[in-house]
Amino acid sequence: MKRKWHLPCLAVWVACAAAPAWALDDTKPAAAQAPADEAPAVEPSAIHAIDLMAQKLRSLKSFTVVANITNEDVLQSGQKVTYGGTVTYKVRTPDRFFASVDSDRKQRSFYYDGSKFTIYAPRMHYYAQEPMTGSVAQLVDTAQQKYGIDMPLADLFYWGTDKAPTSAIQSATVIGPARIGKTECDHLLMRQSGVDWQLWISRQTLLPAKLVIANLDDPTQPEYSATFQWDADSQLADSAFTFNPTPEDHPIKIAEDTQAKEASP
Repeated sequence: MKRKWHLPCLAVWVACAAAPAWALDDTKPAAAQAPADEAPAVEPSAIHAIDLMAQKLRSLKSFTVVANITNEDVLQSGQKVTYGGTVTYKVRTPDRFFASVDSDRKQRSFYYDGSKFTIYAPRMHYYAQEPMTGSVAQLVDTAQQKYGIDMPLADLFYWGTDKAPTSAIQSATVIGPARIGKTECDHLLMRQSGVDWQLWISRQTLLPAKLVIANLDDPTQPEYSATFQWDADSQLADSAFTFNPTPEDHPIKIAEDTQAKEASP
């Protein structure tokens, strides 16, 4: 899929420090607890769940997350082809970042040590570096706006900010309890313009356990899915964010994306 999505979350977190972690009735899905014509289009409990998840994400100071992803591509014949891969993030706020993409079609690594940004193609042994400063969130924005690089699963950095307002959500429903592997979750279903997306949130950690996005602009509705494994306890050393080229690696120049710059406000 070529389309880029930013999924909505609350720009201002609800003050809920004294409230217990949200959990739903295990006896039946929430969607079945009331007739469809009586249920609100946007259920407050679904928005509240996203809010709590976003609050948890923004509170993380150091974390590693590995996402097993599948991505459906649509051929001219209308047939869908599924590609797989793994996305790994290592983040230490405010300004340390590593990401790697290892998929059927490409390998890329991204390093940010607080002073320079590096893109590395392991198979081709090419790398490019640019001076850069700022927070991790600013890096994600700059990579997209200046170089046309869409970081995979960038919504992990946008949930809980004004980059993804809940006003874009047209419907939100709590489907009910679910399990991803051995992780007990609550399952949400949302719709916004051109996109249906499902989210499974761990009841124990309040972190996302799985995300599925369907492209409604295509009649075949290709899907992108990611299943997450989190480590928010281990400490990350500076070496995790530093790129050290080998004699086989060759430097190249990062080309600025003129189309992305022209589209920026």
